[in-house]
Amino acid sequence: MDTHLLMIGVAVMVGLIGIAASRDLLRRMRPQPRLVPVRIERPARRSRDISGM
Repeated sequence: MDTHLLMIGVAVMVGLIGIAASRDLLRRMRPQPRLVPVRIERPARRSRDISGM
């Protein structure tokens, strides 16, 4: 009887480890979003803006 409980416990532990490993692999295989630098071009200043009026 103790052997059966031990084997059930080992099977449950192996199953939990397998589930955790498969979730980790699936997460790593999913494409990760990458940050893309965006340049902001400011409009050219007019002579009126420079003089302060």
